[in-house]
Amino acid sequence: MIILQVNQLTKYFGADLILSNIKLEIQSKDRIALVGRNGAGKSTLLKIIAGEMSYDSGEIIKPKEVSIGYLAQDSGLHSSLSIWEEMMTVFAPLKTIEKQLRQMELQMGDPDLIADSSRYEKLLKDYDALQERYKEQGGYQYEADIRSILHGLQFAKYDYMTTPVQSLSGGQRTRLALGKLLLMKPDLLILDEPTNHLDLETLTWLEQYLQTYPGAILIVSHDRYFLDKVVTQVYELSRTTLKRYTGNYSRYLEQKAAEYERERKLYEKQQEEIAKLQDFIQRNIARASTTR
Repeated sequence: MIILQVNQLTKYFGADLILSNIKLEIQSKDRIALVGRNGAGKSTLLKIIAGEMSYDSGEIIKPKEVSIGYLAQDSGLHSSLSIWEEMMTVFAPLKTIEKQLRQMELQMGDPDLIADSSRYEKLLKDYDALQERYKEQGGYQYEADIRSILHGLQFAKYDYMTTPVQSLSGGQRTRLALGKLLLMKPDLLILDEPTNHLDLETLTWLEQYLQTYPGAILIVSHDRYFLDKVVTQVYELSRTTLKRYTGNYSRYLEQKAAEYERERKLYEKQQEEIAKLQDFIQRNIARASTTR
């Protein structure tokens, strides 16, 4: 299923052309790396796809029901809440359902309601339906999910309940922002340099987590080993245009090397043809001058 398409997208900064006729297609469960030299426009393209920056022409097609989560480079959380409270904000809808379930449970003990069989049966039916929705949305496991992600991102040494987010370092707040985004589980997860501020243990955990992530992933990272473990296709942004390669980052490098070799041989062949043509011209000029 295609969850996002970019067609003929163009972006200028003033008079400078940054992105030219960009075409990109993302399907559910895709694992995509966006690569290119510094200043090529990678972060700009991510921001445009995430809806945080405008573009000059072209189109982005995305179904309304498709959710996008974006982690900008070094974007830490700014919050007065504790670590746990901040993570719990992701599950506010589930907390609302919990309150509704508790209220319905209290109603079930009302003698007047019990005496009215039709109303009581309707309450039981509504309760079962709401409980099923709660289960489908992860209501019985979200606290375990929070603990798992906080542990994986090396926050286990902190008292989640009392440690304020604002007391953390910039790198820690960026890791926490990543954790919050992972808990949200958007259909398209966009990560700009997510491996910054991660030690080897945390990096290994993130690799494994992303390998089983239920949605699609679009990543910018300078860590080639990380990309090799996570992505299955690479888009290269070079000279304002985008080109797609199949495979992980190492496979992309192999294809680039093969392209370079083909272009080198083509150039050498062209130079040989030019030399032959120049020699032919010179010989004909010399022949013409001797026949006068």
